[in-house]
Amino acid sequence: MNRKDVSALLLLALIWGASFLFMRIASPVFGPVVTTELRVAIAAAALLLYASLTRSRIELRRHWKPFLLLGGLNAALPFSLICAA
Repeated sequence: MNRKDVSALLLLALIWGASFLFMRIASPVFGPVVTTELRVAIAAAALLLYASLTRSRIELRRHWKPFLLLGGLNAALPFSLICAA
């Protein structure tokens, strides 16, 4: 691994860890569901920004059911449980 790869990996680790710190601090104030909604909304905004910058097409209307199922099972439910804990 070169220096650029290590830097990207460290940045990713900092962002990932900061999101759990955010959940720890925000959950007692906002509650677990609102905190999860905020976390998922911030991530969705970042992904939409990235998709627009790279000019990628996201076919939400065509694939909304799998996206909703995947988002519920892989993001909303686990993060709500982590915030509640």
